[in-house]
Amino acid sequence: MRRILKTAVSGVLIVLSLLLLLETSFSCQSQETAPTQSATVEKGKSFIWKISSDTTSVYLLGSVHIASQELYPLDKTIEDAFESADYLVVEVNTNNISQDYAVQLLMKYGTYSQGDGFKENVPEDLYNKLDKQFKKYGIGLALLDEFRPFVIYNMMSQFILEGLGYKGEYGIDLYFMGKAEKSNIIIMELETTEFQMDLLSSIPDAIMMLALQYDIDNPETEKYLQELFNAWADGDAEKMETIVFEALIEEPDMAPYYEKMYDQRNFNMTQKIEEYLADDEIYFIVVGAGHMVGENGLINLLKNKGYDVEQLYDSD
Repeated sequence: MRRILKTAVSGVLIVLSLLLLLETSFSCQSQETAPTQSATVEKGKSFIWKISSDTTSVYLLGSVHIASQELYPLDKTIEDAFESADYLVVEVNTNNISQDYAVQLLMKYGTYSQGDGFKENVPEDLYNKLDKQFKKYGIGLALLDEFRPFVIYNMMSQFILEGLGYKGEYGIDLYFMGKAEKSNIIIMELETTEFQMDLLSSIPDAIMMLALQYDIDNPETEKYLQELFNAWADGDAEKMETIVFEALIEEPDMAPYYEKMYDQRNFNMTQKIEEYLADDEIYFIVVGAGHMVGENGLINLLKNKGYDVEQLYDSD
């Protein structure tokens, strides 16, 4: 089974966003000015699609929520699509989350009830391995005992990613939110912060324990991330699908996780996107890359509803 770290990069990121908020109070806000370093990629497809109805077109960009400087500058095809839009649509606008609200959500959805704790619910061997790992980051698990496995998992993911140079401030969502705010473009949301936290908290603890156990025993983060970013840079939807869903193929017990994190949300997002397609204005929609691919991915769902779907190519 592959790392489920894909969720932090190409799927839901709200826990990481809240943790970053608590840690930094989001003092940097949005990253409107992109880094200048860029990997060299041959001309080919971009990870963006144009969806057309009888009245308008929307652009659907697969995002990586947490990235490095090497992702930028983005291709002109993507930038031009954004410049043509009347609205920016993201999963959630994390810039609107206050520190107090972040604390409230983490306490409501991410903690055990009084008298219970992480250590009491985790196998001793796994707990000891995790404690050793967290101490490398300067914090022992005893200080995090009130948090449920999905929060611990996302904390560990954050530490690992930042250690490799990947940060939320370089995420595509924040980049375009910064541009939208500077240009006074209205930012809309497909979901709400509380919805995403409620969703994550509904994933059985046993599944998140499985994720923690696998990740602590199989540290392949750097290799996995390189594969994911290569697929994104190449506009390779087929490869992205393989990366995102490999865990489900190898470990069927992960089915409830995928149903909640991808299928259910994709159906709901498709309904909202159809509302935009019934309008006569242009929407630039940024969602996690994992939502674009697969049988129940946004691209396939919109194709099946009869819309014209075109993947765009890099500019010359």
